[in-house]
Amino acid sequence: MRTCVIGAGPSGLAASKVLASRNVPFDCFEAGSRIGGLWRYGNDNGMSGVYASLHANISKESMSFSSLAMPDSYPVFPHHSKVLAYLEDYAASFALHRHITLGTEVTSVRPLDDGGWEVVRRPRGSADSEVTAQRYTAVVVANGHHWAPRLPDPAVPGAEDFEGSAVHSHDYRVPEPYAGRRVLVIGMGNSACEIAAEVSRSAARTYLSARHPAHVFPKMLLGRPADHLAGSPLAGLPRFLKGPAMALLLRLTRGTPALYGLPRPVRGPLAAHPSTSDELLVQLARGAITPKPGVSSFGRDTVAFTDGSLETVDAVVYATGYSILFPFLDPAVFAAPDGRTELFLRTVPPRLPGLYFMGLAQPAGAAFPLLEPQAEWVADLITGAVAPPSPRAMKRAIDRERLRQGRTYVSTYRHGIEIDVRSYRKALRQELRAGRRRARAAVPPRPTGASPAPAADAV
Repeated sequence: MRTCVIGAGPSGLAASKVLASRNVPFDCFEAGSRIGGLWRYGNDNGMSGVYASLHANISKESMSFSSLAMPDSYPVFPHHSKVLAYLEDYAASFALHRHITLGTEVTSVRPLDDGGWEVVRRPRGSADSEVTAQRYTAVVVANGHHWAPRLPDPAVPGAEDFEGSAVHSHDYRVPEPYAGRRVLVIGMGNSACEIAAEVSRSAARTYLSARHPAHVFPKMLLGRPADHLAGSPLAGLPRFLKGPAMALLLRLTRGTPALYGLPRPVRGPLAAHPSTSDELLVQLARGAITPKPGVSSFGRDTVAFTDGSLETVDAVVYATGYSILFPFLDPAVFAAPDGRTELFLRTVPPRLPGLYFMGLAQPAGAAFPLLEPQAEWVADLITGAVAPPSPRAMKRAIDRERLRQGRTYVSTYRHGIEIDVRSYRKALRQELRAGRRRARAAVPPRPTGASPAPAADAV
């Protein structure tokens, strides 16, 4: 009865904290030489895309774990180094380091015919001959979803002929290499907005290309961090009212997109993951950034856009998001095609008992506060304090959620794991209550050889 946790970033640390508090035996394996995952600048596991100037776009109050607040001395939007220090304090506060094996890469996780999971690991960078295989009752996958750069697929025509520099935002660190150059940033997410704003201060020209117009949210609204609106009366409005109310609030506080040279978004502000940046709007208003539509083709030193315009460009930054990958799992066992996951409450695969996923629910705000409640549920499932629905009931719930998501968000790869925080919290609370009822109603263990009781079939 031992659990394996893969990864010591925020999700893996939250899982470890809860398992340790329940005295559930477990091992946590982290490929890097230190904890922190995405938030460790220059992480030697190669999975961090944090750039030097990055600050959180969520306030410290909204970003904190439920069991440990960020220090009062932190600024409203902390620098990545302070977020990392907070994660290190979190691990130290709950004595998690004794459970974590650093510099260890998990290379394979496979189900065993007689139940449980085989986990194969090795010291990072070592030869295959140094692998160790161990059996676990449960595996918690917490390897993150912002580490595998995703480029346009299919590739933009002529991309291979472009002679300038081209990197994914995962590899962007500082603006100095772009000083005096003509730079194109492709994308309209948070990284695209912030990198374009930073580069534009020293670049000769900066272009920001987006296939689809997007709303740009400021970090502060009405004198408060914008994410605090989640706890305001606005958050309790029905969605059909909340979207227009948010659009009106943005218009009153920031003006129309046309004021900044941006095309008008065709969808409401809540139909996509928010792009948050104050500096982008300022640089657009100053003319330091030129907005462009989608890219249609590349030349040796030129870029053609879908509106027929052509610009000379020296460097390209692809801020085109990340793929959701699990390199240690055979895709026949589990995968996330098109960015969608077949997971009940974004956590449990219906027909793979003992396998759980952490951190694959992407809210409009901070993910940290969701991680400990999710980990509590996982720990309850592992210990038997709650019983899951039947696989058939879980599959029905997943299908219903996918239909709801399709009606709510744009159907892009980026939004495959998007959630509404309030709805997710409510569904998790309801499932915890239902799971406890199932566990209490379970038939006591029968003598050896007796037929098992039928599984519950209600969500």
